[in-house]
Amino acid sequence: MATNKPHVLVVLSSAKPGWFLPELAHPYHILAPHCTITIASHLGGAAPLDPLSISSYGEDAICAEFMKSHADLYANTAKLEDLIPRAEAGEFDAIFYVGGYGPMFDIVDSPASAKIIQVLYANKKLLTGVCHGPAAFAHVNKPSTQEPLLKGHKVTGVSNKECELLFPVSGIVEPWSVEDELAKATAGGYSKAAEPYGVEVVLSKGEDGRTFVTGQNPSSGLGVGKAVYKELFGKDYEE
Repeated sequence: MATNKPHVLVVLSSAKPGWFLPELAHPYHILAPHCTITIASHLGGAAPLDPLSISSYGEDAICAEFMKSHADLYANTAKLEDLIPRAEAGEFDAIFYVGGYGPMFDIVDSPASAKIIQVLYANKKLLTGVCHGPAAFAHVNKPSTQEPLLKGHKVTGVSNKECELLFPVSGIVEPWSVEDELAKATAGGYSKAAEPYGVEVVLSKGEDGRTFVTGQNPSSGLGVGKAVYKELFGKDYEE
């Protein structure tokens, strides 16, 4: 379908405990009025919303409105694998990986996710994510050289300290450290806010002609949305 709006593919986890509310609600608030949004998940269908994120952010005005008005978006997601042909056809201008613990148990090991990332990377589309979301990029390589896609880029994602602080509440044992693996894939290009849960948004325009926009944590969701908007439209976001 022809459209003048940029098309953003948003990826959620299908694995419990799921994805984190403000990491979708806040960027969606920025982008949805101006972009075509397709929401996918690893398995398709209903993508679980982490209850911890509801108890922590459910009274946030944007999050509350999102749950009230847009619950159908995460109750009826497309299956990520089914969107590979659409990615190959050039339909998507950007991909955005929502965080939460869930992606660590399905998205990071998903061949479909890796394939779509490689396709969008090859076509110089915008690659974005927040919190645990950027972990989707950590182990994806360039098909031609088998080097990490992130090599030479600057990125952020959930920090070790943030995971440590949240563990007593979440009880989640993650398979690997997002901070450590992003630092490895970028060859030292990982950065984080001065304090845990501080806002950190990183825009990286590499010598390879590719652009990544990443945010560290739930507090960075609005900033990521605004940075993605600026990359897609070439101007600052205005409310």
